[in-house]
Amino acid sequence: MRPKFLSRAAVLCAALAMQGAASAAEDHSRHASHPAAALPAKPSTVKVRYDDSVLTDRTGKALKLKTDVIAERIVVLDFVYTTCTTVCPVLTALLAEVRQRLDPDAEPEVRFVSITVDPARDTPARLKEYADRHGIEPGWFWLTGPTGRINEVLKGFGAYAPSFEDHPPQVLVGDARSGQWTRFYGFADPKAVLAKVNELRAARANGHHAGDKH
Repeated sequence: MRPKFLSRAAVLCAALAMQGAASAAEDHSRHASHPAAALPAKPSTVKVRYDDSVLTDRTGKALKLKTDVIAERIVVLDFVYTTCTTVCPVLTALLAEVRQRLDPDAEPEVRFVSITVDPARDTPARLKEYADRHGIEPGWFWLTGPTGRINEVLKGFGAYAPSFEDHPPQVLVGDARSGQWTRFYGFADPKAVLAKVNELRAARANGHHAGDKH
């Protein structure tokens, strides 16, 4: 059984508390004060690019991003680093809430993926510790790899920043089969992310792309 997660309101309150505590523990002020973190998560249609870059999951297994991880699935994707004490844990909790609310029958079709923005430090072991600490069950992919390779992957998803602490907080939801991707900046409402996932699933079931008028 999946663990229950905090409501969005509780998560955001926890975020404020974490931001206050972060200054005493480690300076992530640039990441916590990123303009996108304070903005409403207004979804926008985007184009992404990705290939079969070989990355490593939290178990140490090598996986091809396009073939093994994404394939033709509907994907919920975010970008984190394990030493973050402000924004990243909140994003993780938000996506965990989406996953917890998702229809269990959707799991083979929908994949959750988190890619590190700090591959120099985020080893598979660190990703596993972070995921375990947040109660993330198997089936959610946590990926790292060589710095140059990860940076190219991040650029393809519009998530690269010269300093990893400056990476914009965001969630991407996409249908790899149709090529339709939506970006949510800031702290997305889990209900809105779930609605987009369900919209893409419904479009597949009806044999057309989400947003088409029939």
